[in-house]
Amino acid sequence: MKENIIIRLERENEYHEVENLVRESFWNVYRPGCLEHYVLHKLRNDPAFVPELDFVLLLNENGKGEKTSIFTEFEGSY
Repeated sequence: MKENIIIRLERENEYHEVENLVRESFWNVYRPGCLEHYVLHKLRNDPAFVPELDFVLLLNENGKGEKTSIFTEFEGSY
């Protein structure tokens, strides 16, 4: 069977499904439970969120991955 891999921008109607994917991926990995899905949920409403860099990976039309980007600046002496 040939596998179809598609990488495309995430759609707003997929947010809940992607948050579930993130939660399942990180559950009990670094500590009991996880916060990563909640952070993702909050980031989408933050001005630093870059929707043009918010991608999902689909394998045979099923969600398998997610990548989100934010913009940040550092101030101070380096």
